[in-house]
Amino acid sequence: MTDLPFSFAPLALPALPDLSGLLAVPLVLFGMVALLLWSGRIRQKVLVNVLALGVMLPMVQLCMVTLGVQWLGRELQPALLGMLPPWIG
Repeated sequence: MTDLPFSFAPLALPALPDLSGLLAVPLVLFGMVALLLWSGRIRQKVLVNVLALGVMLPMVQLCMVTLGVQWLGRELQPALLGMLPPWIG
């Protein structure tokens, strides 16, 4: 009665990609925009605000979210696998 008609392969959560690959693009864009703003070549205040708030701030937030997901993935994966029913694994 407890046997299921189909079998599950050993279940594992998907592995997270390498952290350097996840953070490379946002950090490079952040650095390029920071150097552009630091050089003082842009005189329009609106463009400076758009670059600082519209590009740089999301890049920093994306990096922080990525680090949090990476850290939680390593911490929570054993706990999540331990909560699965024994017939799955």
